[in-house]
Amino acid sequence: MKKQQYRADIDGLRAIAVMAVIFCHLDVYGFQGGFVGVDVFFVISGFLITSIILKDINANKFSVAIFYERRIRRIFPVFFSVIGVTCLLGAYFFEYSTFKSFADSIIAATVFSSNMLFWSESGYFDAPSLQKPLLHTWSLGVEEQFYIFFPLLLTFISRFLKQKYFPWLLSLAILSFLMNIYGVHHHPGAAFFFMPLRAWELFTGALVALPAIPTNSSPRIRNLISATGLGFIFFSIAFYTEATPFPGFYAIPPVLGTALIIHSGSSGPSLTNKILGWKPLVFIGLISYSLYLWHWPIIVFRKYVLLRTLNPMEIVLIIAITFFISILSWKFIEQPFRSPTLFPNRKKLFGIAAALMVFSGATGTLIHIQNGMPYRFAANEIMMDEFYTWDWLNNSTYGNLYVDPHSEKIPTIGSCSKEPVFALWGDSHAWAFIPALNKMANKYDITGYLLTTSGTAPVMGIERLGHETAWEPFNQGVIDFIRSKPEIKTVFLAARWAIYTNGTRYKNEEGTAVILTNVNEIRGKSNALLMEEGLFRSVDTLLSMKRNVVLISQIPEIGYDIKKLIWNASRFSPKLLKLSPTIDEYRKRNKEAIKILQQLSAYNKNVTLISPESMLFDNDGKVILIHNKKSLYRDDDHLSTTGSLFIAPAFENIFSKMSRENFEGEFLPFKVNQRLLTKNSFSHNISNKQHTLPGQP
Repeated sequence: MKKQQYRADIDGLRAIAVMAVIFCHLDVYGFQGGFVGVDVFFVISGFLITSIILKDINANKFSVAIFYERRIRRIFPVFFSVIGVTCLLGAYFFEYSTFKSFADSIIAATVFSSNMLFWSESGYFDAPSLQKPLLHTWSLGVEEQFYIFFPLLLTFISRFLKQKYFPWLLSLAILSFLMNIYGVHHHPGAAFFFMPLRAWELFTGALVALPAIPTNSSPRIRNLISATGLGFIFFSIAFYTEATPFPGFYAIPPVLGTALIIHSGSSGPSLTNKILGWKPLVFIGLISYSLYLWHWPIIVFRKYVLLRTLNPMEIVLIIAITFFISILSWKFIEQPFRSPTLFPNRKKLFGIAAALMVFSGATGTLIHIQNGMPYRFAANEIMMDEFYTWDWLNNSTYGNLYVDPHSEKIPTIGSCSKEPVFALWGDSHAWAFIPALNKMANKYDITGYLLTTSGTAPVMGIERLGHETAWEPFNQGVIDFIRSKPEIKTVFLAARWAIYTNGTRYKNEEGTAVILTNVNEIRGKSNALLMEEGLFRSVDTLLSMKRNVVLISQIPEIGYDIKKLIWNASRFSPKLLKLSPTIDEYRKRNKEAIKILQQLSAYNKNVTLISPESMLFDNDGKVILIHNKKSLYRDDDHLSTTGSLFIAPAFENIFSKMSRENFEGEFLPFKVNQRLLTKNSFSHNISNKQHTLPGQP
């Protein structure tokens, strides 16, 4: 067993790790891969904990109780201080749904399982990360779950496996790594958050702490090894992005780099280890735990109030505030509680820790069962609108955005007594139109099928890379279903067209880019061109089946979560409600999508384009957010039930036609699709008829 002694270079390494994480979260250029700082922490933690435990085991004085006493003194004081402060700030800043979600994170963090919670919250309508001030506690969850069994594992190996630590820990590390590789490709959320799939990084640190890896007496080789390790870390920080399939193989450079630096320092001094031992870096390393815990809530609340990204001056200010708070936290919370003179009675310390956890968990539970305490501000008069309700579905037990087109029971809307004569096909934006379509269907005594799933545009032959639902099987299933139902005369196609044609999110929306590809072709075409071709195939197929097609243009995206916007407007300034986009911004964002929809509707008389967005702009050309004290949106881009009913008149004419037997009329010949699809774009082959947006001269 290597002799354990204070390593200033490890504190310097901690400093690099925590600053990389902070700069990454602040979107500082060159630090987009700074999230690997957590991996550096994992390796360091595995190394130090293993060194401490094995030292005690070899001295025959290891105690699980002493081990957890140390963990409590190290982790609890600052950790629960951060939870308490963020809870108070959340009560002041957060609207009710965000506050309720935050309460769930309090409960999970209290029992060190927030990594599991944030993995489970990767659903479609979950709050973005900027509304989760305890998001960063996922890494503590991973560590504390690891340390539930790790001391027992080392004790077991010592007593029953002849202290053969290296082969057993190496085997477990390899198993964890292989699981992580599989998870990155098949379950990326689990690969990132689950302890068993991240344990290999802690095991790597543990392996470095063992004497099985030989040391090197050559200063030149130590310099080379440590410099290589530092290079691996800096490379990861500079060149990784949120699109990097991480952890997996991409976690090897920062993990291996950290291990190389620690190991070279164990062998003797090197230039890299001396640099890392520079006093300013060492000091940052000493306060790194406080820095890590305090920086993210500060960023979250600052951005939550601003509703935009931070400018350079604000970034500098946040860094300064974070350091100021962290130094105070380190001096007056961390250091006193780590001393055994404070609460020297271990049973009393454990009792206080348990009481703290009970109080924290009870607080989160109280907030949750009160639905986020909407009564805190008068804004709830607007906020309490039913953003989505399932009452208008004939299949009332159905409550999911995903409809299986192969299911025997497809949900319907409209009249319960009539055979369905129309179908709605599209993504969650199509789903948001259901209250409007249901209102019109009931008015004209007709019925329609729902064929929707989130994040899936109604385009054939196109796939969305990395999406949880494969587009082609779903869309082909929809076509097969419609073909099997000749009574369906009309098919509505709706989607968030702009996000697919542009490939980008809007304004401050969280999320990754949307990348499309052709099912049968090599990638290389733009999203807009792929959407054009895919939508043409869908319309072509429906027309060949003698179905009328109704295209619904996209409603305006806001770029801000509506609940947060309304809440902040009530809390700070009503002027925040003026942040809604203008009609010019809408046209710019939807330029490619509008072009495609207009071209399709101009090409064939059995294709109709409906533009409900025209009803959502006021006389000044701004998006209407509130009507009769009700929000027209449920988030930053979907209509609420109120909003959907608000634009229902836009569908009046089409439902009036659908209620008449002769609506389908005479179908035009449609024999040009193969010729059109062999060109770069079919737009050259259609009518040059010009269309204008509502409100456009």
